Amino acid sequence: MREILAQQAGLVWALLASPIVPIGVFFLLRHRRQRRSTPAAPVPNVAPLPAAERAPKVDSAALAEAAREAEAGGETAGLPDLYLSLAQCRIEAGETADAEELLRKCIRGAASAELKETHARARLMLGDLAHESGDLTTACEHWQIARALFHELKQTRDHELVESRMLCNGCPTDWVLTDF
Repeated sequence: MREILAQQAGLVWALLASPIVPIGVFFLLRHRRQRRSTPAAPVPNVAPLPAAERAPKVDSAALAEAAREAEAGGETAGLPDLYLSLAQCRIEAGETADAEELLRKCIRGAASAELKETHARARLMLGDLAHESGDLTTACEHWQIARALFHELKQTRDHELVESRMLCNGCPTDWVLTDF
């Protein structure tokens, strides 16, 4: 009998391990299902401005016109900030699809013009929109990039606020993003 077991050691281990694998898969799927069905955690505000420092209400139509004129005139330097402001107006109006597109334009323009703060704020807003739509992975990726930019800029308060947002929502804070 020992000789047979010795010859079939792999089979014996497979038979012993076979009940463990389905149990592990069951718990993994259950955990994933629970994470998906759990409502998104509240996102703490990042760098709110005191009331005295807040800009007055901006006319989104005037912003859109200024952006169109800047695009037509090839004035790329101010476009990222215009896109960011216009995206905020779109978010307030509930037009999130338009806001997301404006934020992507803002990110592209800010990255090429090396406007790191504008880039970080756009990533933060885009992450918040992804979070609200239930896409925590994309939200974490955008927040990670925003956090890194705030770190580069030595904006400690903003960096810490983004990091606490990431931790609050279960984002890994040790990611190394590539191909982004």
